[in-house]
Amino acid sequence: MVGGEVTGRRGRTKQDRYEQLLDTAAKVFAANGYAEATIHQIAAEMEMTGAAVYYYVKSKDELLYNIWKRAGARLQDALDEVMKLDVPPAEKLQLAFHRHLEMIITDKPIFEVLILQRSRLPEYGRDDLVADERRYVRTLTELLKEFPPGALRGDDPHVLALGIIAMLNGVLRWYAPRQRMNLAEIARLYFEVFAHGAVVEPTAAKRSTRKRAAKP
Repeated sequence: MVGGEVTGRRGRTKQDRYEQLLDTAAKVFAANGYAEATIHQIAAEMEMTGAAVYYYVKSKDELLYNIWKRAGARLQDALDEVMKLDVPPAEKLQLAFHRHLEMIITDKPIFEVLILQRSRLPEYGRDDLVADERRYVRTLTELLKEFPPGALRGDDPHVLALGIIAMLNGVLRWYAPRQRMNLAEIARLYFEVFAHGAVVEPTAAKRSTRKRAAKP
């Protein structure tokens, strides 16, 4: 992987080429399936030789790993920025819905591979990548814990976080840029579905809190 601080014209060109390689490989993986895609197909799309691709990565598995790490980092960074906001938890959660959709649609080819072709992916770096996924779930769980006691149905925000992620990731199966609804509208709709199904009305929340307090 090309890393470190990029300086000078040559360095910038090298880094840009590497980023282009990741973008192109993601599209080839999504179009052909990860198992069927080859380094030579990626090289052809880049108008370079297979040997040139191996200058950046040692294998197709490593290439997928680097793409996955980049996409996961973008997703986590977006949620981390939401977590820093000084706004009510409901507003923060709705924004988290929107940012999640933005990120997976921006990196749609690679998330299609990671989510829709998951069972066919290699073991290379899987433990590291699963750890990144768990961190994202933990962060979203912490956001849900910001709601006051009794405001959410159920006693396990972790399960709610998993449900939210599954619901949002499902957009990959049908979303197209020319949808009648844009991403902001879809995020708002999904949040409303979540809120009306999982957020308890204030009076009910008070009753729930009193019941919990009355338990021995």
